[in-house]
Amino acid sequence: MIEEMIIFISLGVFSGLIAGLFGIGGGTLIVPVLVACFFSMGFEESIIVHLALGTSMACIFFTGLASANAHKKKNAIDFGVMKPVVIGIIFGSFLGAIFAIQIAGSILKIIIGLFALFVAIQIGFQLELRRRRSDNKSTSYVAGSSIGFLSSILGIGGGIFSVSYFKSSGLSLTTSIGTSAACGVPIAIFASLGYIFVGFNNSVLPPMSIGYIYLPAVIGVSMTSIFTAVYGAKLAHFISEKLLRNLLISLMLTISIYMIAL
Repeated sequence: MIEEMIIFISLGVFSGLIAGLFGIGGGTLIVPVLVACFFSMGFEESIIVHLALGTSMACIFFTGLASANAHKKKNAIDFGVMKPVVIGIIFGSFLGAIFAIQIAGSILKIIIGLFALFVAIQIGFQLELRRRRSDNKSTSYVAGSSIGFLSSILGIGGGIFSVSYFKSSGLSLTTSIGTSAACGVPIAIFASLGYIFVGFNNSVLPPMSIGYIYLPAVIGVSMTSIFTAVYGAKLAHFISEKLLRNLLISLMLTISIYMIAL
């Protein structure tokens, strides 16, 4: 158990930096590492991926909160654009967790890997959404629901989707990252509630779990990520957009290869 806690704590250090730097909640790194760790711990194979997803969402709450607070101090959150999106996120995140449990873990792993590859290609070729900024709340509700739903299924903070959305709404990259980091908090809350709900009274889950959330991992990851997320957020305001883009591409390609090949 001590070895696993060391892994969880180390994971928190790196996931926090990634959350603050890219505004993506750290789930893109947390999920693959937790999957490998749960395999080594001998957990029931059928629940490993789902347990990693639910645990990741719980971790993202603490990481996202620290990251969002750091971005807020830099005045890099547009609450006006964010508020209607969050309303959609509440419903989408909870429903996404319920839907994810219906998908086999082996299929989810491939989906996550292919998604990471798609993101790397999208960023590499700068294939961004291009639309006029709109105050249409209905569009924001739909966008928020979609972001929350997909984020919950993938166990991420939603930054991969929301950064692009906010940037296409006319916000700068740093403000898009900051606003995205803030959106990661409600995504994490309602996705976590969903994973707790669907996993309640599941006898296959390991001890010290609440639904599909493994508490030792949440504690280990969160106790370090809440601190490193602050430094990641500060770095995002000093690193050039080109370097940020290249770093994110490298991260996504690594995760893609790992999840598909595992």
